[in-house]
Amino acid sequence: MFIVSSFFNKNFKEKSSFQFSKQKFQVWKLIKQFQSHQFPNLKQSKYLFRFLNKKEKLIIKGLFFLIIFCFLFLFIRLYFSQTIEVPKIGDQYIEGLVGSPQYINPILAPINEVDLDISQLVFSGLLKYNEKQEIVSDLAEKYEISKDQKKYTFFLRKNILWHDKEKFSAEDVVFTIKSIQNPAFKSPLLNNFKGVEVKKIDDYTVQFILEKPLTPFLSSLVIGIIPLHLWNNISPNQANLAIYNLKPIGTGPFQFHSLTKDQRGLIQSYILKKNPFYYNKKSYLNRIVFKFYSDFKEAFLDLKTKKINGLNYLPKDFLSKKLDETISQKDFIFHFLYLPQYMGIFLNQQKNPLLKEKSIREALVLSLDRQKIIDEVLDQGGEIINAPILKNQIGYNSKIKKYNYDPEKAKQLLDKAGWKLKEENQELKIIKKIDTKIEVKKITENIKKSFLYRKNKELKIILSTVDQPENVKVAQMVQKFWQDIGIKINLKIIDFKNIQEEAIKSRNYEALFYGKNVGFDPDPYPFWHSSQINHPGLNLSLYSNKQADQLLEEARKISDLKQREAKYFKFQDILIEDLPAIFLYNPTYTYIVDKKIKGINVSRIINPSDRFIGIENWYLKTKRKFK
Repeated sequence: MFIVSSFFNKNFKEKSSFQFSKQKFQVWKLIKQFQSHQFPNLKQSKYLFRFLNKKEKLIIKGLFFLIIFCFLFLFIRLYFSQTIEVPKIGDQYIEGLVGSPQYINPILAPINEVDLDISQLVFSGLLKYNEKQEIVSDLAEKYEISKDQKKYTFFLRKNILWHDKEKFSAEDVVFTIKSIQNPAFKSPLLNNFKGVEVKKIDDYTVQFILEKPLTPFLSSLVIGIIPLHLWNNISPNQANLAIYNLKPIGTGPFQFHSLTKDQRGLIQSYILKKNPFYYNKKSYLNRIVFKFYSDFKEAFLDLKTKKINGLNYLPKDFLSKKLDETISQKDFIFHFLYLPQYMGIFLNQQKNPLLKEKSIREALVLSLDRQKIIDEVLDQGGEIINAPILKNQIGYNSKIKKYNYDPEKAKQLLDKAGWKLKEENQELKIIKKIDTKIEVKKITENIKKSFLYRKNKELKIILSTVDQPENVKVAQMVQKFWQDIGIKINLKIIDFKNIQEEAIKSRNYEALFYGKNVGFDPDPYPFWHSSQINHPGLNLSLYSNKQADQLLEEARKISDLKQREAKYFKFQDILIEDLPAIFLYNPTYTYIVDKKIKGINVSRIINPSDRFIGIENWYLKTKRKFK
């Protein structure tokens, strides 16, 4: 203060030699007033810059801005120390799906992955999987299991509303299970509830009564519940035509908003909005938009150009170095998820009687270099398997009999069985069914090759698979391996949309390269018991063995893990000896999303649709909140 005062006095003395005008006299009075107060008041301060040179003005300005900067710095530091970053509600997530929705209905959805994806978000079940793949309560608050493991009693949450604001109750649960049990509905879940009685105890209590103990039963209840008040008036025979299959009403975190179709009537996009009545934690996202594609190339292009935020699945050939360079690692995250799934070749001995010969089945598996398939097609994104129960599952046996790659032994087995090579010009056929309404295209190739004959009968097999890049490439490698030992192979490539109708349901194939998802509980019963040979059963090899059946039936009744494991060990020994199928590999599932999408925390899933577990925690933007 004294420095500023002296400064004013100094400047005043320098000007004393001038004749004072009226204005200068006013200034002199101000200075005299200042001398008595030692610090300029507001009126005096406005004259300050008249008495400063350029350097002094710069210093004053610098000090002023420094004070402002320090103040702002302290304020910002204080703000960040007293607040935390939290997700911001709003925005939408856009995902590409390869395929098309048909039945967004949990009791029909399991035959179509697109339907499962959307159903996962629209419907809720009594139970669900959490991010650790543990079974936890959902629509049920709790449940009790009787000592004899035949009665399961569920106590439901109260005040839950359907998306149309109707009340959810025990009657909806009973109706859903009885609909699955009704053959007219043609639910693929029918076998899960055979011999199960379901009854309403009161409005919020449901009981399931089993004929015999069934250890995996809880995992069967991780299915969505459908509303009685809407479906009760629809004939089961007409259920697949109901409008609610495309405009569903559920109790899940998201509800149907709208859909768009192209000129052919095919659904192009499907929009879900946040359910305002959801009983659990509500999602940060306001909307989820699904866009549908006929193939992965088209979907990948839209992902690359950021027309979509994520892609439901990225085939392994899109992970090659060449293709990987076309998409920025800075912009996307690749989630390599582990599925309880295996890929195998299922042999239908009824369609091709030659496959009944054990020597031929052994030769088929011995001639396959499975590691080479994994390296070249999957880019090492998988591991060899030798049985249907996978690592980290109850019943996995690392010491199971293995058929290692040995093409010479395969040739010896066939030679011993009387099969001899004969050279010929062979027209190999690759049959690709694009659509049932479009004529079948045949691509033929003339190759001079030696094939096996026995008594003028040729050893040939038709290998079928679905029209997906990974499947086709593996099938082509299998074709080469088998032809190298003299077995003529024709490939039959079936369109993804038609694989169920043209092959799976009717068991119309000789050898089928296909994947099986064994689910949370590795119970092999649905896939290998003789009662599951016909559709909707999943015994794709039409395998029948009384001893194996008995072991599977007994294992389902045992809650003791060690005893159950022992049954599975014996079952697998029998299965591998019989060789009704060739087990190839357990692949990883690649899910790719934009880095802007935060909150994804899942590494293991049961079904591809389980990638949406914990979607209520996904978000795009953040805000700060005081602690």
